Amino acid sequence: MTSTLRGVAAAPGVARARIWRLPERGSDSAASGTEVGLSEAAERAATELEALRERLRSGGRGEESEIFGAQAMMAQDPELLDAAQRAIDQGRSANEAIRDAGEDAAATLAALDDELLAARAADVRDVAARIARILRGEQPPSLQQRSIAVALDLPPSITAELDPALLAGVALEAGSRTAHAAILSRALGIPAVVGARGLLDMAKDAQEIAVDGTTGEVFLDPDEDMLVEIERRTAAAGARAAADEALHDRPLQTADGHRVMLAANIGQPEDSKRAIEGGAEGVGLFRTEFMFMGRATAPDEATQTGAYAKVLESFGERPVVIRLIDLGGDKDLPYLPLPHEENPFLGVRALRLADAGHEALLLTQLRAILAAGEHTGRQPWIMAPMVADLSDVYRLHELVAMAAFGRTLGVQPKVGIMVEIPSVALVAELVAPEVAFFSIGTNDLTQYLLAADRTNPGLAERQDPLHPAVLRAIARVVEGGHAAGIPVAVCGEMAGDPAGAMALTGLGVDELSMDAGAFGAVKRALASASLTDLRGAAEQALHAESAKDVRAMFESMLAPEREAVG
Repeated sequence: MTSTLRGVAAAPGVARARIWRLPERGSDSAASGTEVGLSEAAERAATELEALRERLRSGGRGEESEIFGAQAMMAQDPELLDAAQRAIDQGRSANEAIRDAGEDAAATLAALDDELLAARAADVRDVAARIARILRGEQPPSLQQRSIAVALDLPPSITAELDPALLAGVALEAGSRTAHAAILSRALGIPAVVGARGLLDMAKDAQEIAVDGTTGEVFLDPDEDMLVEIERRTAAAGARAAADEALHDRPLQTADGHRVMLAANIGQPEDSKRAIEGGAEGVGLFRTEFMFMGRATAPDEATQTGAYAKVLESFGERPVVIRLIDLGGDKDLPYLPLPHEENPFLGVRALRLADAGHEALLLTQLRAILAAGEHTGRQPWIMAPMVADLSDVYRLHELVAMAAFGRTLGVQPKVGIMVEIPSVALVAELVAPEVAFFSIGTNDLTQYLLAADRTNPGLAERQDPLHPAVLRAIARVVEGGHAAGIPVAVCGEMAGDPAGAMALTGLGVDELSMDAGAFGAVKRALASASLTDLRGAAEQALHAESAKDVRAMFESMLAPEREAVG
């Protein structure tokens, strides 16, 4: 009998194959007698990762190859190696020391409230495990037959090193859509499901597995009826992929031609290429925290300027929204000493750092953004997170003015805010005249409105942004923004959800910003209904009883489109 699990859809497509389990880490006894020292093992690891980077680059995966360029640098990071060496000097084995040093560094990242940055914890563990493997003299894992990889979390380098002709799919108990294993799966066209709780226990005695990377379902030892269903889904997935490709050059618009701006969420400059190739009309959210993590000191103005300029140059005249760093609170950084907080997600973070003795950190970033604008001749859009009210807006403008002092700006920035705290949504009509744009962060807005921690999988059913309360807050922000003549965007995960995108369009949102991988599905969703129909559905949604009812309503509007491609 088929056993079914539901996880998070991470890479589209359907696959069925034998189960391949990631081998467990080697024991300390396996490392006895090795003649390779820590420094040499780290150098070999860096060399292997550089070779892997070059392999992906030569195969036309330039953007994904940068994952391993960054890992090669991690392999020789002085802080990581010094921590391991100190443990060795205290009598620990080199194998154990590097694993523990990597785990300590990964734990800091894993605790972050930013999914993209928390997912980088797997990268650190991957690098430490590679160095440990070299210390033990072991070869990397490999596939012997067509298989689906099943693991708690799959290190990105192993994902890339496994033979793509034999790797049919990926199923993970942990992980997220922004984990590098998921990113690589999407790039390689391999279906993937992550966050499937209980997978490892349920898969212990199973032999065969099927994954649906579009719905997030995992099927263990599928029976005859399920095999027929898998075949049907496989055909439908192929049709959807063809439909997405056919829409590649089509703008984001409803069936009756109403246009919505399509923007991309990116986490580092290397993400620009994929976004542009996917048809992005701009960047709706450039998360800048990648430069600030894993460092002993904050990045200087020149380093930041280079990164921002690279993105501005890549997008040319298209708008680029650069979010100021959302650091603090739960993020333990050596150069950002902050007192312990019982509830760091609601504590001293982001813009609030300016009033907690860390104004210089934000001023350096603002100067770098302005310098990047001057260097490229492009207008940067500056966005502040964690804005609660008008006083925060005034403080933001003050910081921008301080950063611009003494400069003759040929390119004036646009200054806007991220609407994620309910208080600012409730006074949107008062705030809108003071800023150039709104961008709604539905991830945090949802968790704050519904008092449901979005990092707690046990509350997953309570975190749906299609809840009528969230939709009413969004409607209020749209009304306040449009009354002041400013555009309103959404840059949360809701924008990349087909049903969510339909609701947001019906509420009057001007721009949807999402991961480039969601472009095709959202284009198909909006093309399946007229603006009149979406407005009517959105009005009903505001008075619905639950998120479940709202989702069902919009998904029913998608049904004809699904049948057409299935």
